[in-house]
Amino acid sequence: MTLLSTITRCVCRTTMFLVQQQRSSVCMITPKKPPDVGTPKQVRTVTEKSLQTAFTEEENDTNREIMQNFEEKWQMTDLKEKEGTLFSQSDMENIKKMKAETGQATYRKIDYTEGELDNSVLTEPPSPSNPHPFDASDLPPVHSHSLVPFVNHSTLLRFLVDIGVDLAEVENTTSIGRHLLRLQMKDVRQKIELMQNEIGFENEEIGAYLTRNPFFLLQSVNDMQTRLNYLEMKKFTKAERRKIVNEYRYWLNCSVKLIDSRLGWLQQQFKLSAKVTREIIVKEPRIIMFGTGPLERLVKMFTKELNFDMNQMKTLVQKDPRLFMMDSKLISRTYKYVRDVMRVNNETILEHPFILRCSPSVIKSRHDFLNRLGRAQYQLAEKSESKKDASEVYTPEDSAHSDLVSLEHFLYPSDAGFAMLAAKTFPVAYDKFLRNS
Repeated sequence: MTLLSTITRCVCRTTMFLVQQQRSSVCMITPKKPPDVGTPKQVRTVTEKSLQTAFTEEENDTNREIMQNFEEKWQMTDLKEKEGTLFSQSDMENIKKMKAETGQATYRKIDYTEGELDNSVLTEPPSPSNPHPFDASDLPPVHSHSLVPFVNHSTLLRFLVDIGVDLAEVENTTSIGRHLLRLQMKDVRQKIELMQNEIGFENEEIGAYLTRNPFFLLQSVNDMQTRLNYLEMKKFTKAERRKIVNEYRYWLNCSVKLIDSRLGWLQQQFKLSAKVTREIIVKEPRIIMFGTGPLERLVKMFTKELNFDMNQMKTLVQKDPRLFMMDSKLISRTYKYVRDVMRVNNETILEHPFILRCSPSVIKSRHDFLNRLGRAQYQLAEKSESKKDASEVYTPEDSAHSDLVSLEHFLYPSDAGFAMLAAKTFPVAYDKFLRNS
């Protein structure tokens, strides 16, 4: 019996070992499912529309602070008005609760039994000398999710519509609709006069600006005057101040301390004079809209990855400051194609920095078309001997070639202009190439 049990155990162990080995072999032979990588992300281009509607974190904080200050100021005014009313605090709380729940106000019934309306002419408009019976339907709503029901009852809202403010866009892009209803006409008129007299806006431009920056109406006139005085102190002319405020809509929303720190960083980083700094800000006021963090990352990428020195960086920011508002991934991707495939050096890019802001797909299509025609040779700027590297190919034939393509023609805005100037062919040929590629 002992020998039989021993044999049985050995057979069982052998069987289990064979089963495990078979399972492991099956697992090794069965192909694994590849990981679900998903659709690759494409590099996004910062368009003009996205720049106009872009909110940075600091700007959001500034706008929230503006609304909070306006709310506190309004609550103080509202508290003073409540002190003279005949209702207690508990009654006011109940009234507010009922308005919020039902959307309707409850009024007591008025009995005109003392001859109050005996001398009234109801066919004429109501006035203090010609009172009419109280009609709650003539009053504006007490609760609404939109500004539309209040327009016919608010003189201020009608005034904003008359000067060209798009209240629908303001309502969809911001949350200051209820704050607009609390504004006083005299305060708004002071701010409109500031826009006309101090900034220099034309009448037809005021509505468009307030649509893009309705927070302007919630700020103190003194604060905005201080920010305009800062620009004047920095020797910006009135026309330049108007351009800055109009193109960077939140300039007057930012404190003097914040603006001064960003301008100081820009001047020190690129070693600019005060005059050159003013020229850059007038050319593109939004260069500082994203703060100094993205600018620092772009500067590091240009110097360490793209091999631009500080003098070249200074040239780039002077010629095309909008380049420092772009996505660093897009710039890096475009630069690699221009440098490695098109064989364009940094000195040539300095003369045409716009090429780094172009879509890589457009650049590739135009270069491939020129390559098919045998014209993919470009005019390059001269480069000092100390900066030449082995990745660039220079031949006497190329330098003496009289039919090199200028990057100015290569970057022509329209495809027709590119085809005629750079490719020396008809636009229909390039259109056919794009359809077949």
